[in-house]
Amino acid sequence: MSDIILKGGKDGFSVIFNENASYNDALKELKELIMQQNVKSTNENDDAISFTIKTGKRLFTSQQKESIEEFFEKYPQLELKDIESDVEDKKKVKELFDANKTNVESGIVRSGQRLEYKGDLIFLGSLHRDAQICATGSIYILGEVSGIVQAGFPDNPNAAIFGNLKDVDQLRIADVIEIVTDDNREDFQAGKFAFINDLHAISVDDLKNYKDKINDLRKRTD
Repeated sequence: MSDIILKGGKDGFSVIFNENASYNDALKELKELIMQQNVKSTNENDDAISFTIKTGKRLFTSQQKESIEEFFEKYPQLELKDIESDVEDKKKVKELFDANKTNVESGIVRSGQRLEYKGDLIFLGSLHRDAQICATGSIYILGEVSGIVQAGFPDNPNAAIFGNLKDVDQLRIADVIEIVTDDNREDFQAGKFAFINDLHAISVDDLKNYKDKINDLRKRTD
């Protein structure tokens, strides 16, 4: 039984690796196949022949991927479009899960403390002055806050902060900082949300406008 299967299509060739085959044996067979295709593509004016490597339920290591990429680089008339797998690396899955989960915090965050969360945060506790809560996603304030609230850490400008924030010291979204003072404190009442506008500054709007406002901003940044 062959260690690889070659299938042609309108977008080029797919090379399907046998999930149970030895990687070294399959790579040897792939190299022989690629060399045969390169012989057929000797005219520099011909379009490059594209290949997509499909590994099924098998994951290649970074080193294995690099060895395939380095081999294709030797043949300018042949293009490696992608190396695809039907499964995800455990580390990537965990990162994706962390980025999309919702945390709930109901404790007291005292002065000098900094709590960090991956994903969104529902804050039910008490945030003292000079304390900080920080999340990679959006933050929903249902407790009492007097310190620093940072959403979208470190570089997610699509995050937002919701809740009664009139007593907060600072709002931060991604790399943008808004200091809450007596002059603007009334803007940060319940029923509002803070977000980064198209001028890359923090704005406040009524919660009922959240969906339309965020969709409009995302269209401008696409």
